[in-house]
Amino acid sequence: MKYIAFLSFGKDSLAQIIKIKELQLPLDEVVYVDIRFDKDISGEHPAMAAWIPTAEKILLDRFGIKVKHLTAKYTFRDYFYRIKQKGNHIGDNYGYPYIVGAWCNARLKLDVIDTYISSLHDTVCEYIGIAADETPRYQRLMRRNNEKVVYKSVLFENGIIEREAFEICRPFDLISPVYSNGGFRGGCWFCVKQCYADLYDLWKNYPSYFSVLVEMEKDSHNTFKPRLSLKELMERFENGYIPERRKTR
Repeated sequence: MKYIAFLSFGKDSLAQIIKIKELQLPLDEVVYVDIRFDKDISGEHPAMAAWIPTAEKILLDRFGIKVKHLTAKYTFRDYFYRIKQKGNHIGDNYGYPYIVGAWCNARLKLDVIDTYISSLHDTVCEYIGIAADETPRYQRLMRRNNEKVVYKSVLFENGIIEREAFEICRPFDLISPVYSNGGFRGGCWFCVKQCYADLYDLWKNYPSYFSVLVEMEKDSHNTFKPRLSLKELMERFENGYIPERRKTR
């Protein structure tokens, strides 16, 4: 069996790797799926993208871990402008994903993982960073166990909740800057599931990124957010609207 930890560089996946090493559990590879907006720009939040090389150096220096990078053949922009051949909106660009059933997660991440796992001759134990206060998510994960892949979460199985993941990472300086300034969400800067507070942060601190999303919306058959275009949202921001961050646990 091959033991693989998939890493997002968020607090939970990093805390899990630290615990794996502390508990001396088997670990053959640490794998990161590098999602790309285009060939030159990472899909990660800009602050996260800038910090990842630092985190990788810490993992190498402190734990001897070299992170393996995987990436999809095509980028988000490639898929955005691909013409739909079936389903709704045939002849249109794929455009922005819908919030429910977003095409980007499968094409840019999940398919990459599945292809890699399928290429291995071994059966696989896949470590997924799910905290102990995420029971429904853990239960969904357990239902995915099959003859090829067995899933484990060291955090859940050791009763470590999300808040405690920060304290595990802190001594190693492995807390991403995306968690500062009240931000709690990692993930892609172009994600349609991010809240208005995250979009406000993007508009205020990374205006060139926000402007790209506004321009691309002109080429999408649907708006970035349901019933509200990014241009309208930008006008609200310019007129003083500051959204409250959605509550977390």
